[in-house]
Amino acid sequence: MATDGTAGAKGGNAIRRLIIAGVIVALAVWFILANTETVGVKLWLVRVETPMWIMITIVFLAGWAVGALLRRRSAKQRG
Repeated sequence: MATDGTAGAKGGNAIRRLIIAGVIVALAVWFILANTETVGVKLWLVRVETPMWIMITIVFLAGWAVGALLRRRSAKQRG
């Protein structure tokens, strides 16, 4: 076991990251639930009418996927 405290620091960092992620997800869910009216979105040539919470969810998931892909790419470059 490490006696220099590095294991504890890594554990604390992981907990901090989980808390931050939980807060972001909670805020996103709150924002989604607060915006339920129907909106029109123009996607190049097509106009789509859909509840705003669906659009917000799609954008949130797309941002999460991009972040996951960039994190994976960064890890491959380091290792």
